[in-house]
Amino acid sequence: MSEIRVTTISDTAGTGAVTLTKQSAAKVWVNFNGTGTVAINNSFNASSITDNGTGHYDVNYSSAMGNTTYCVQNHDISYGNGWAESLTTTSYDTRRRNESGGYMDVSAIWGLVHGDLA
Repeated sequence: MSEIRVTTISDTAGTGAVTLTKQSAAKVWVNFNGTGTVAINNSFNASSITDNGTGHYDVNYSSAMGNTTYCVQNHDISYGNGWAESLTTTSYDTRRRNESGGYMDVSAIWGLVHGDLA
């Protein structure tokens, strides 16, 4: 069996890191606090969260997606109903509802985006 060990994988010019563009790796992932002052806890390619009101957030990307037909997966710490909509090449909109249908803030929300970067 072969083994490859490396410290850094560089681009063909040797001047920067390799960018995943066509592989199936997640292009954006985010873990954020959606209560009080919203804040990203940890992320990859997520530049910021916009708080649009109770239970309504935008996840903004550092690097744009190649189109708006990518896949978004959302989860949160509660058992509320969450979904993503209004996908653009630079963000997606996510909302959370409680069992009664009202919007609710959630303390931990996770998002994952698969697709092609621009």
